[in-house]
Amino acid sequence: MKKTYLIISALLVMCTLASCAFFDSTCDFFTNSWGTNLKRDLSDNFSKMKSDQLAALINTPSVMNDKEASKKLLDELGKRDDITSLSAEDKNTVLNLMVNSSISAESLSSIINEVSNAGSGSDPKQLIDNILSNVDSCDVGAAVEILNDVDNLENLSGSSASLAMVCVVAQVAKSSELTENLDKVMEDVDKVINGGMTTDQALDDLKIKAEDRDALEAAFNAAVKLKELDAEIFPGMTIGSLFGN
Repeated sequence: MKKTYLIISALLVMCTLASCAFFDSTCDFFTNSWGTNLKRDLSDNFSKMKSDQLAALINTPSVMNDKEASKKLLDELGKRDDITSLSAEDKNTVLNLMVNSSISAESLSSIINEVSNAGSGSDPKQLIDNILSNVDSCDVGAAVEILNDVDNLENLSGSSASLAMVCVVAQVAKSSELTENLDKVMEDVDKVINGGMTTDQALDDLKIKAEDRDALEAAFNAAVKLKELDAEIFPGMTIGSLFGN
């Protein structure tokens, strides 16, 4: 129970709060301005900030508790070319923001509890189905850039990277209208991870929309690396047990 609580805290409350001391003026600006007419100018305000400042804002209550703010912040991060140069802590925070924007805390908590109770008897397809049925569309650009940097995945939180990868798969499956064919998605991911199919072959086989190909390719490549790292997505469930053996 204690372990489950810690995992839930790590995923839903995100990473350890980034220090606001360095960004006092920035944090005060957004906190004190919340609810005013400046709120409608979020995109413009975010565009004027550095990427590490945006990452520090993710953990502020003003952003965490406001879905509109979270999604606009994620949209802005997706436009940045320097995402992979952020610290490992900031990258984890960005991945957690994408997860938080993809699926509600209540839904994720329910899924985590279900997996924890089922243990090794968890059904991977059912897990993906549960995530997919609760996923909200959001910009995955920033997460895709981080997942694409496979050589540095070992420096990140295994659970943050793994859950972000699964959410990207769910986002692409929804966008490319594969919600009724999850067995096929799982089968092809399994083949890619275990060397039975190349990423390009899987993308062609699944008939992924052109605009979704880069995102799913990043998710596939990250899944391969995370399996090598024996990354644990939930307590008792590794990427290897979720996608292939």
